[in-house]
Amino acid sequence: SNSKKIIEFENLFAKNSNRKYCVSFPFARTAIYFALKAKNIPKGSEIIMPPISIKGILDVVISLGLVPIYVDLDLQNFCFKKNSLKNAINKNTRAIIITYLFGTAPDVKELIRICRARNIYIIEDFSQGLNAISDSKKLGSFGDVSIYSSSAIKQIDTFGGGHLVSDDIKLTSLIRKE
Repeated sequence: SNSKKIIEFENLFAKNSNRKYCVSFPFARTAIYFALKAKNIPKGSEIIMPPISIKGILDVVISLGLVPIYVDLDLQNFCFKKNSLKNAINKNTRAIIITYLFGTAPDVKELIRICRARNIYIIEDFSQGLNAISDSKKLGSFGDVSIYSSSAIKQIDTFGGGHLVSDDIKLTSLIRKE
C-alpha cells in the first residue's frame, strides 16, 4: 500500500537491470499479458515461446486470441535452437518470449538479430537469469521488454509479483495506464 516504496523499488530494479523503466505487477504473467496487449497484436497472430514454461503464460497468450508456437530448445543452453527459431518464423509471427532457463545464457545477440531482422516484438523472461551476462550485457536488457518473476523460488522474492522493465517510455506509460 506504500506507493512511494513501490516506485523506489521499481527505479532500483530498472537500474539494476540496465533498463530505464520498471512497472510492477501482482504476477509475472500479468506483466506478460500487458506487454502483449499494449502492442495490439491481431488475434490469430503467432507468438513463439519455449516448450518449457508455466501454464499461466500459455493462458495469457490464448486469452488474447494469439497462437502459441513452440520451438525446440538447444540442450546446451536450454534456449531456442537458432535454426529451429528461423524455421518457425513466418508472416504470422508477431512476438517471441525468450526464456532463460536454469541460469544459462544462449547466444542472445544472435537470437535478437534473427527477431529484429523480421520485426518481431521481443519479450525476455529473465526470471531464472537475474544478473547473468551474455556478451557483456545483462540478460533482460536485450529485448523490447523484459519480465522478471519475483516468486518464492527466485533470487529476489517479493512474496509473489512480477516486474516489467524496458527502455521504451511510451510503452511503459501505456502499460502503467492500463
